[in-house]
Amino acid sequence: MIEIQELTFKYAEAKKNALENVTLNIQKGDFVGIIGESGAGKTTLCSCLNALIPHHYTGDFYGSVKVEGQDTFDVKPDKLALKIGSVFQDIESQIVSYFVEDEILFGLENFGVPAEQIEGRITEALESLGISELRHREISTLSGGQKQKVVFASIIALQPDYLILDEPTGELDPASSLQIFKLLKKLNEEKGITIIVAEQKIMLLCEFVKKLIVLEKGTVVHYGEIRSTLTHQREMEEAGINCPRVLTLTGKMVEEGLTPSGMKTEERICLNTQEAADFIKRMMGKDCQLPPNNDSPKTEEETKSKETESPVLEFKGVCFSYNETANVHDLNVKIQKGDFTAITGSNGAGKSTFSKLCNGLLQPSAGDVFVLGKNTKRDKVSSLAKHIGFLFQNPDRQICCNTVEEEIAFSLKNNGLSKEEIQSKVEATIKEFGFDAKTEPFNMSRGQRQRLCLACLIALNPEILILDEPTTGLDYRECMEMMNRIRELNENGTTVIMVCHDMEVVFDFAKSVIVMNRGEILAQGATREILSNKELLSKARLLQPQIAATCSLLGEEFKGLFSVEELISKLKLAKKGA
Repeated sequence: MIEIQELTFKYAEAKKNALENVTLNIQKGDFVGIIGESGAGKTTLCSCLNALIPHHYTGDFYGSVKVEGQDTFDVKPDKLALKIGSVFQDIESQIVSYFVEDEILFGLENFGVPAEQIEGRITEALESLGISELRHREISTLSGGQKQKVVFASIIALQPDYLILDEPTGELDPASSLQIFKLLKKLNEEKGITIIVAEQKIMLLCEFVKKLIVLEKGTVVHYGEIRSTLTHQREMEEAGINCPRVLTLTGKMVEEGLTPSGMKTEERICLNTQEAADFIKRMMGKDCQLPPNNDSPKTEEETKSKETESPVLEFKGVCFSYNETANVHDLNVKIQKGDFTAITGSNGAGKSTFSKLCNGLLQPSAGDVFVLGKNTKRDKVSSLAKHIGFLFQNPDRQICCNTVEEEIAFSLKNNGLSKEEIQSKVEATIKEFGFDAKTEPFNMSRGQRQRLCLACLIALNPEILILDEPTTGLDYRECMEMMNRIRELNENGTTVIMVCHDMEVVFDFAKSVIVMNRGEILAQGATREILSNKELLSKARLLQPQIAATCSLLGEEFKGLFSVEELISKLKLAKKGA
């Protein structure tokens, strides 16, 4: 078992403790989730469990962490590495090889796994992740999600007793995220591996983990069996944690009198869509008369403009390939001024390639890309940058200055603004986002660095904003703050193109959706229309938003409902007619 006693840790030169008086016991064979908003201490706790703290990350360390009786203060990480497998939040930092096969082989050889076992372990690890076809690929040609799977395969090939995972599905498409958690459940149940996973995707945690640790500002505010912990929904939401929408739904049913009076909180706790659908059926009873659903699924404001209007972005027969491996082919897209379009699909579908073709970072090998009527083949990237803002998936690839104010000023200077204009815009942007002008960007949390990159783009007031997975690594509060700011820009006329895996975010914010798979566009249309097509979503390894998926289980009368409010209205009508 893992015993943590009165653990307190403060990073060197930090002003406050990252963890504060943490005491936990994790039993062998447990499947434990860790959740909390950014800065709550999730990564720090993971680093204490695998002995990276205090041996790699130094600071003030008090208390103790023991793994099967061994105190991590006395045992270095390399001595625990065969017993404890770790997948870090920063996947790039964990990759050491050029080819996929070599990456998995590296750990097996370094830890002296017998030669006769190596082939079987590599094959089994690749098959369990569904990436056998990537075995001989160069890692540099893979998408972020594919790299994440490769790193995971290299760890499970070592067959550790404990798995500690920090945001293991951060860059994965919904179906792949589900696949990872099903694999973790299998490893836990069949091989007895103890699994501890820090994750922002609380819907996955709720469906799979046995216990949940809730962190707030470095302290454990709740720890216990998953259903028991979820009864503290209000406190979790106050701590910046977004509970699953099925919990919001059942809570609203209680408020609206759609459940028996006096129902205990634990009686309405649902961990997934099937449990939510079963709960609704029990609460509504056999005698409830459901009104017929004569309405077709509601659609957002039409995104197709009049034929006479010119698109702000157009792809005509666009193809592009890396190293003779086709990535995208025959892309034909029109995006009009003021659209908010989500690009979604499986890992490796070509979404990031699509976004980089939009602003000239990549040039098509065939076909043409037009931005505001100009062919990107004839315009420099620097010229296009005056019209297009691009937010990379990893904010660290976009930051190059020593302070916040220098970072905001940098792009303004490159766009030829005068000193007076730069100073005015920098001051306004810092005030709007609440930044400290003299802060060093890499001393900020990932969420804050993401906000800084967005602030730099907003200061330029681009006509088109392209976002590559803007919510990756953000907690719920940071995600909503980021997306609401982007929606404001869109409402003021900025055209937004967003690569996104989070189907709840896609539903909440996008007006239209482009679905990609294996380098081609499967469909393009209004958000509700696309998200109602379960067959299409399945082909692209996507899942419906949670309330829509619950409604699908309830039958045809609920088809086309996507939000808690819509479903509650339907249930109230049914109750009224009973």
